[in-house]
Amino acid sequence: MATVKATIFFDKRFWVGTFERTDKEGYAVARHIFGAEPSDPEVHEFVLNHYHELKFGEAKEITIQIQRMNPKRVQREVRREMARMKETSKPSTLAQDYMREEIEKKKIEKKSISSAEKQARKDEQFFLKQEKKKEKHRGH
Repeated sequence: MATVKATIFFDKRFWVGTFERTDKEGYAVARHIFGAEPSDPEVHEFVLNHYHELKFGEAKEITIQIQRMNPKRVQREVRREMARMKETSKPSTLAQDYMREEIEKKKIEKKSISSAEKQARKDEQFFLKQEKKKEKHRGH
């Protein structure tokens, strides 16, 4: 059984939807930028017609452990956590952390590919330069 949770929120200039999928493979997240604020029927239509086009990241194993704690201790820890969040930035959800990891992976992958292409281009230019030198030398 798979569950999908859709969250639509306003992010700086656009309305963005995050789609969290939990199934036997694990936990995966996809992101879609809507642009203008979508209505409920538009979101429903998007899920029905374009869900298969979403690019979910790698499935990540998640385990949830439920431990019973003293309610007063939980309350104190929640209060501390809320104070810490106020001092830092916005609270981070599991989906946001997941998307951040995926972006970092893609960034590293793209960097390695582009550096390889850059090196290949340099090698090609060097080879062409050497050929040109040889042609000039043969002329005399």
